[in-house]
Amino acid sequence: MTHDPELQKKIYQILREIGEYTDLDALAVINREGMKISFFAKKGIDPDLLSAISAAILSTGEKAVSYNDHGGLLEVLVRGEKGYTILSNAGEYILIGTSLELNSMGLTIRVLRKYASKLHDIISGDVPDEIGPISLD
Repeated sequence: MTHDPELQKKIYQILREIGEYTDLDALAVINREGMKISFFAKKGIDPDLLSAISAAILSTGEKAVSYNDHGGLLEVLVRGEKGYTILSNAGEYILIGTSLELNSMGLTIRVLRKYASKLHDIISGDVPDEIGPISLD
């Protein structure tokens, strides 16, 4: 998966598109072990560190929903005084968004959830080569 340049390009374009809909400063797609698949940032953020930290957060989130019998994990939200990070389930992969701004949490989660589903389909090969913007309806 990580060696297919066309797929890498599609994923990167999707991350840029998500950035247009949201106020996220950095976006990444990682596998569940924390390996970076694709990364896009408006500001200087270490993609390897973000990937590693996100994998640890994901593991904790999955344990929490399992322990509390909450079903499958949709997303994990980590919010601090100066920003937030959201991890959204994309099947075998995780879509990560992080930002210092918090203008519309609901819209951001909705956008990430929609795109995480689309990323899962693209990575699995379940969609045509040409994809357009995703409707948020």
